Amino acid sequence: MPPKAIGPYRVLETLGSGGAGTVYRALDRRSNDEVALKLLSTGPSLDDRAARRLVREFETLADLSHPNVVKVFEAGVHEGWPYLAMELIEGLTLRHYLDVSLGGGPPTPPPRGPLSIRRTEDDDFGSVDGPDEDPDDDSAVDDDDGTFGLNAFAEEAPSEDLASFHGGAGDDSDSDDVPVDPRREPARKASPTARPGATPPRMADLNRPERMGRLKDALLQVCEALAYIHGHGLVHRDLKPSNIMVDDDRQVRLMDFGLAKFLADDAGITADGKLVGTYRYMAPEQILGEPLDGRSDLYSLGVILYELMSGRPPFDAKTPHELWRQVLETEAPPLLALNLHGDPQLARVAHRLIRKEPDDRFQTAEEVYEALSE
Repeated sequence: MPPKAIGPYRVLETLGSGGAGTVYRALDRRSNDEVALKLLSTGPSLDDRAARRLVREFETLADLSHPNVVKVFEAGVHEGWPYLAMELIEGLTLRHYLDVSLGGGPPTPPPRGPLSIRRTEDDDFGSVDGPDEDPDDDSAVDDDDGTFGLNAFAEEAPSEDLASFHGGAGDDSDSDDVPVDPRREPARKASPTARPGATPPRMADLNRPERMGRLKDALLQVCEALAYIHGHGLVHRDLKPSNIMVDDDRQVRLMDFGLAKFLADDAGITADGKLVGTYRYMAPEQILGEPLDGRSDLYSLGVILYELMSGRPPFDAKTPHELWRQVLETEAPPLLALNLHGDPQLARVAHRLIRKEPDDRFQTAEEVYEALSE
């Protein structure tokens, strides 16, 4: 049973659950506005001091304001657990937005101009969405129609879920949270990564001009969001299609920026050795536990681009250990060998983004934006 109230918010319904908490549709009793309310529930219950410190860190997110970044209203503590109140919109995950089975979709967006990074903190932007950074369990209340808030959070299993490999990449099933060390062979073996009954998309469908127009436009907006948060010293650490939402006006929203970092940095809520992120989008330096910067997010963006252009991830394996080995030691198959009629420029961008060494990638989101605009 969900709580009836969390701080000043009345809980209306459960939207979904993920590796770090549960997201509710809630009503702010002070303003009568609906919000997305995320109650964190990772690891052992925090003591009051740790919870208050985490809330102070979350409150720094409320100072950020950008049209492509989810807006955080406030943070608080409910029975020892921190919560975040964020703007609520209806929209599609990036994967659903570009799903070839949904038909033609909206018309090709108009070309975007040069990148303009907004760094002001007092702009008044429209409503945005704020669910979960690991919202990938099949536990929401309505049918899986791809609409956020009304369906399962079901594209990518969170990184700490070894059981996600039982169903394969993109599996929709719930999984157990298991701390892991990428330097060790996992104790559990898993079944093949191909989802049972999955039908690979036709390349002709992936390359439809209207879909490619939507893909490029969405990626340009993601670059604007990343440039903004990187400019404020934040690294997302868990960039994936289910953390990118697109509303009816084709406005992209980057969700849960900075949240993964806060979780990773707090020893009270993450077990030793547990990675924060999602396995197949992790950069090599993230797998190795090395210091991260914005280039790690750019690697994840490259995996997303590769996937959405080819219909498959650049690295595919039966176990996390084997996946990590591939990420660290092997090169991804040439994208244009998988998609003979794919866009050569987008393919070049994808391959540069997923290079092993951060110094060999694009160095900033602004550089990626310029490359995508060519």
